[in-house]
Amino acid sequence: MRIGVAIPCYIGHINQLQVLLESISNQTRLPDKVVVSCSSTTEFPDVPKYNFDLTIVCDPTRKNTAQNRNIAAQLLDTDIITFFDADDVMHPQRIEFIEQAFWEGADIVLHNFETESSKFTLYDSCNISYNSLRQCESGCIRHIIWNAHDRIHHSQVSVKRELYDIVKCDEREEVVTREDCIFCWSVFACPNVTNAYISNKLSFYVASGSLAK
Repeated sequence: MRIGVAIPCYIGHINQLQVLLESISNQTRLPDKVVVSCSSTTEFPDVPKYNFDLTIVCDPTRKNTAQNRNIAAQLLDTDIITFFDADDVMHPQRIEFIEQAFWEGADIVLHNFETESSKFTLYDSCNISYNSLRQCESGCIRHIIWNAHDRIHHSQVSVKRELYDIVKCDEREEVVTREDCIFCWSVFACPNVTNAYISNKLSFYVASGSLAK
């Protein structure tokens, strides 16, 4: 199983992106490929040589998050696409745990996240529940049995390549800031899709606003 990371970015998030790339280099299961789509710039600072295959593509025009996600995802030749925003940080076991969920039969994987600190500790085990999520009327994904502690990070979704090829990210301007929920909702609408939720907090989320700004 090959896993690729698709990262939407814009010029204002380049500094944070380098923190993310460092967290990817510390993964217990390295990705097979990482693609960054960075808009609103033609220049990108030199980055270190990492222990994973990295491609960075730049475009001088303004692009919204969904457009950058699609550009990055379409450059991945992997079985699994996992999306991750440029200004967030990965827990060291994120890709390892996501891979486990796919090996055990998931088609789409969502997980919990941290907002207080990016100082991670390793988990003893991966806590996965299958088909415990559903679509809700608001257009997002929710737990069938509600638990306030188990939050869902829609923009850090992971999905099988064949499902992404069917759904893709909605690039319309009228859905900006909601495109991640719409993507997940649309994947859930596909027939016979198995979902998985990981309650471990697999990322540090930085609430810094939309990439579309």
